[in-house]
Amino acid sequence: MSTLILRRQWFITSRVHDIKSEYTFVEELGKGTFGKVFKAVHKESGLERAIKVIIKPNITEYATFITELGILKNLDHPNIVNIIETFETENLCFLVLELCRGGDLLDRVVSERSFSEQKAAHIMKVLFSAIWYCHRNNICHLDLKPENCVYFSKDPNSEIKLIDFGLSIVASEEDILHDVRGTPYYIAPEVLSKNYNNKADCWSLGVIMYMLLTGTFPFNGRNNQEILMSVYNGSLSFRHPNFKYVSESAKDLIAKLLVKDVTHRLSAEQAFNHEWVQGLSPSIAPSLPIEYINNIIKFVNSRNMKKAAMMYIATKLTEQELCELKEIFKEIDANGDGFINNDELQRAIISSHTIPQQRLDFIVSGIDFNKNGMIDYIEFITACLKKQHYSNLGLIRSAFRHFDRDNSGYITPEELKQAMCCNELNPEIDARVEKMILEADTNDDGKIDYAEFLALLSVQSLHSFT
Repeated sequence: MSTLILRRQWFITSRVHDIKSEYTFVEELGKGTFGKVFKAVHKESGLERAIKVIIKPNITEYATFITELGILKNLDHPNIVNIIETFETENLCFLVLELCRGGDLLDRVVSERSFSEQKAAHIMKVLFSAIWYCHRNNICHLDLKPENCVYFSKDPNSEIKLIDFGLSIVASEEDILHDVRGTPYYIAPEVLSKNYNNKADCWSLGVIMYMLLTGTFPFNGRNNQEILMSVYNGSLSFRHPNFKYVSESAKDLIAKLLVKDVTHRLSAEQAFNHEWVQGLSPSIAPSLPIEYINNIIKFVNSRNMKKAAMMYIATKLTEQELCELKEIFKEIDANGDGFINNDELQRAIISSHTIPQQRLDFIVSGIDFNKNGMIDYIEFITACLKKQHYSNLGLIRSAFRHFDRDNSGYITPEELKQAMCCNELNPEIDARVEKMILEADTNDDGKIDYAEFLALLSVQSLHSFT
């Protein structure tokens, strides 16, 4: 029997459907070249979202939007904006995202003029980790700037999320790219020469770090042409008065990011591990509370249908609901690459609980759903969920509808295969799906109804499913 495999992108649906039947639009949050962004509320769950409305006729290259959609579906990092689902009509596309209401990094640079080194180091550590994760997944962002780094809330200690992957390219470190993309102040000089790789992102991060510490740009001009010429020359100076108060270690990191010779420029991983970042924003000794260890053990031993339902729910929860688990994930992810490896998880578990090695190995393999040899962010979140995380009946109804593809009120084996992207003819997959149905099918009719779905999640409700 083949092992259960679950992938986050399977639970991010794309539908040709009237979005207003599921969401109430509350207010406009902003507008861009291709459309507008609205705050909206999911009618069933009551959860707030941001909805990016793309007007198709306004997009000369519709592939740009499709690129962003594909990239977001495959990125799973606590500091990259979470995509919930998409809707589409003949002229409009709707990208449903987690709602971030804290403004962008540029707003805070303008209001605070410059940041303390400790605060700047924390921000840069987050951005280096997110971009290192992107580069490991062969994604080059190519439009890194403070406007694309948004805060979840107005709280001074709010988390930062990386957004806007519309100009991003799928490319490995070895790939040489040729299209000019980016924003003048932040674009790397080699991009202007149309001969670059993913280290172009690291140059942009160097510009952001310079801005955080001085409140100004390293390469200026009276217009875009002058700015681009200044960037192309790449002559870095630390003569700004604010640098009198900046440490040599910080200047060393900036200089190693804003170096024109790409072969000498630091990678995102190297920048993350630079002494300035690690010294001012040190990692906390990881510890996984016993409550979550018990949740993981219960999860690993639970039925596969329940695991699939819980992953769907986990992909829809808000930053606020997942705040504690997100911080624990980042603590355990000691090397900052956006994954938890076996050693990192074992250290976190052993620090608070004594578990035999064989049991540890079983737990680690049991939550690596996509079998990539590491524990992704959503895998960790799903395995650790408390019962209160999946007690929102509206969210449970949405989960049931995800698997009930024809809205008949039942989940059939064929629908389960479709929901889990298993459309090929494969006897092992068919047997696995049949087993998942049997796990919840208490009345033996060969399908799962809503009452059986609730029972599977150990949820009791007086509300009928309509």
